[in-house]
Amino acid sequence: MKRVALLALLLVFALLGAGCGAAEGEQTDTETGPELQTISAGQVIRAFRNVPGQPKLERAPGVDVAWEQLSFGFDIPPELQRRYGTFSVYIVEPERTDAVRSLLRDKETKEELERGTGGVYWEYDDLSKTYVAYKRYGSNAVLAWWNEKPEPGIDARFQRLDALMAGLTG
Repeated sequence: MKRVALLALLLVFALLGAGCGAAEGEQTDTETGPELQTISAGQVIRAFRNVPGQPKLERAPGVDVAWEQLSFGFDIPPELQRRYGTFSVYIVEPERTDAVRSLLRDKETKEELERGTGGVYWEYDDLSKTYVAYKRYGSNAVLAWWNEKPEPGIDARFQRLDALMAGLTG
């Protein structure tokens, strides 16, 4: 009888331990884990080519060894600017989870950004005096989108990008 009680007690502790939060410093996002799909730069580029107008993304030259940065480049046609705004997609090397976390940190303080509604992280950009929305897709892709406003908030431009990126993981 004591043995059954001991096994039951161990089972309870094991179940409680499985439900506990991550250790200090570990990311507690529900988006983490090996079961998440890895997204390639080629997938993102092809996804943009398949939308109306077939916008072409460019790879930024040699930004960081941990990721590729995709955007419309510096000379953005006005119709693309109106439709999508200013953004970059970061495709992080799959084994570089530290790089994904760095994209979701305040660039000055290095503190983790707080995750808000819809999985969007917000950071104030001192240079543009506007907010940047960051959202993670799969295990290794992060969208950075400048909302062009002095307060956090998304609009139809972000929603278009979000739908396109979310389509890569589902």
